Amino acid sequence: MNRMQMGRHGARGSLVVMLAGVLAAACTSPDTGGGSWYDISDPIDPVDPDVFVPGDSSPSCDPARAVESDGSALLVTDPAVLEHFSLERVLQQLIDNSPGPHKSPEELLKRLFDTQNSTADAVFADNWHCDSPDNAAFKNGASLHCPRVEGALAKSAGLFDPAHPDYLAPVALVNRIDLMNQGLMTCGEYRIVYAKVSGRTNPDERLFLILEGALTNPLGAMEGCMPAANLWASLEAETEPEAIATKLEKFYFEGLPGFLPLVHPDHFGVIGSDDGGYGTTRGQIRLSQHMQDPWIMREFWASTDGGMTPLSLEPVTVKNNPLPELFDASVDTINASEFRMNFLNGDIFGLANASTAATLQMQTASMFNAGESALAGPASTDYLTHAQTAGSDGAFTDQVAMHIEQFGLGGGCPEGDPLTAEALVARAAVQTCAGCHAPAQFIGAERNLGCGVTFPESLGQVHIDENGMISPALEEVFLPRRANVMSTYLQFCDMQAIFDNLQPGGMGIPK
Repeated sequence: MNRMQMGRHGARGSLVVMLAGVLAAACTSPDTGGGSWYDISDPIDPVDPDVFVPGDSSPSCDPARAVESDGSALLVTDPAVLEHFSLERVLQQLIDNSPGPHKSPEELLKRLFDTQNSTADAVFADNWHCDSPDNAAFKNGASLHCPRVEGALAKSAGLFDPAHPDYLAPVALVNRIDLMNQGLMTCGEYRIVYAKVSGRTNPDERLFLILEGALTNPLGAMEGCMPAANLWASLEAETEPEAIATKLEKFYFEGLPGFLPLVHPDHFGVIGSDDGGYGTTRGQIRLSQHMQDPWIMREFWASTDGGMTPLSLEPVTVKNNPLPELFDASVDTINASEFRMNFLNGDIFGLANASTAATLQMQTASMFNAGESALAGPASTDYLTHAQTAGSDGAFTDQVAMHIEQFGLGGGCPEGDPLTAEALVARAAVQTCAGCHAPAQFIGAERNLGCGVTFPESLGQVHIDENGMISPALEEVFLPRRANVMSTYLQFCDMQAIFDNLQPGGMGIPK
């Protein structure tokens, strides 16, 4: 039986999850030769002498602690720091901490790009391809963009060569502690953004690979993430790139006391479940690509089939990207009807009650998600067009409008800017990858979301470009929100405020 026949969701043990202030059982990870990673008796490393060691008493309240929205505590784009985070090094570490026999970093990456090829054009016959029957990304519907030109990168000799146009250069390190969820299984996500250097000069040769590691919370308790928060906060006091690089190398490649290093397969989906919504999964790898039209995004997980096979990067559904046709009331399949019911009884409240674009919340179950999020074409997240299509009982926007009235949603909106059904569907659209990265394309140039909320501008199709430039959305809205969330956590004074900042869900046992 080969690895694709075996499936990826083998038993992975259990993790006891407990809420704020309560210590959970210590977690262990598969032995990679160095014993348990979660040894909370490790001495404090001199890199950060003020770090809180898991198992100690809770940190004390300090209302003076805070981070800046424009500082290195949230985002690092300095090339002198980034040169320590080559993609080859990162992939090699993932491989070294997974079962053998090992692939090379180059083969692992080429296999990821080979998933963009059809079976007929495959570079690796035993790989997943965009038309493979067992490709989990398209379990809810076949790919509408198969094959893709990006599949040619499966043969490229320049993926790790800085002088080659196919080289994937690191452009940002990102702290997303704001994605810590109510299950307290993780300390949020910490990312490395890579960009194909050809995109610096050729708009038709753009590609981004984003490694989004969900750092395991070793205690399953609110204070368990304080060491990670402390380390990132300490970067603001550093003036030398090498000092910042040293601390971040420890975080990403060595691990803080009591923690796995961020660059470990467990943090990129190996212990995850595809049933979770955005912000509740256990990390992922995302691909944003425009080497042909349309620009699309896809998602992958590190997979070892329960430790039985070598590391692979398996395509999975794109989280928070429901299939567009599910909004269409004329589509009366069981899946579509269940999605619309869930949307009306669940997601509508997280979308309607947000007072800013940064607090919008939607978590779509995997059974409704697409395998690609597209900026144009039949797979595009043009939800409003579908939601306005009439079925036997009218359009879905009619049902949304009834729920807005029934539950009194959108109360206190500015005069002339109510929360309409159309605005609420637009809010859903900007929670997708495509909608978030190209909002004007889906909700109009004014980017109005109703009730005084406007979605901020991207850089066209991205929020961080090939040169490390950030979008107005990041600078003006999302980074200030993340700074507030992190500062509230660092202060550790208002536990209710900390809990309110957590992403909903994430209470399940990892599979």
